[in-house]
Amino acid sequence: MVYLWGIQAPRPGQPFGAAATEAAGRICKGKRLRVAARSAGPEGRVTGSVVAEGKETSGDQDVGRALIRRGLAWQDQRRPSSARLRSLEQKARREEVGLWQQEAPTPPWAWRE
Repeated sequence: MVYLWGIQAPRPGQPFGAAATEAAGRICKGKRLRVAARSAGPEGRVTGSVVAEGKETSGDQDVGRALIRRGLAWQDQRRPSSARLRSLEQKARREEVGLWQQEAPTPPWAWRE
């Protein structure tokens, strides 16, 4: 399992949690995945970027960026992330897509079941 670098998706049971999981699955299904590991934890937990290689017409797709663009994840404010991720989140917020349709979405690091 690879945890996506720079983003936090809603947890299972949290609003948009299932939608984020399903979207990631659709992006990756049947595609060759390229993983660029950024860190590994003591229990073998790998964090990195994942790119789903597309066909000539659809192109490659960074899974983390795609989730943020669709309003299905936050850029992880607890850790340094890229300006590109921040920009994608700001655009999703302005356009009120995905979880940004909610009045005050709760980020996964603050959410309690």
